[in-house]
Amino acid sequence: MELHQQPVIFVVEDNLMYQNLIAKELESAGGSLFFYTTGEACLDDLAKQPSVIVMDYNLEGEMNGLDTLQKVRATHPEVYVILFSSQKGLNTKEIFLQYGSFDFLEKNSLSLRALRQMVDCVTSTGSR
Repeated sequence: MELHQQPVIFVVEDNLMYQNLIAKELESAGGSLFFYTTGEACLDDLAKQPSVIVMDYNLEGEMNGLDTLQKVRATHPEVYVILFSSQKGLNTKEIFLQYGSFDFLEKNSLSLRALRQMVDCVTSTGSR
């Protein structure tokens, strides 16, 4: 008999308004949602074995989203990391993808639905 675990989803976002918006959008994904405001707190909790990490670039603490992404990749390369940020630049998406992000979404009202679809896709396949 195959055991199906509920997905564990980390949201690393220091803006409480965006935390709430993301929570409302991802509640349909099922599973357990955990919220962090710093990259350090996210890294400290990786023993919970998240399936997906949704992460902002600008975070409280010493580490930004790119620093945190690199640390996650070094220890948990199987975790899908989606950068969800208002960070803009000529090559922002390419830089995040180069460092191992599953995808990059620019924060706006339309991208919340795309974020949920990505998380649904990853968590429904049972990928880890």
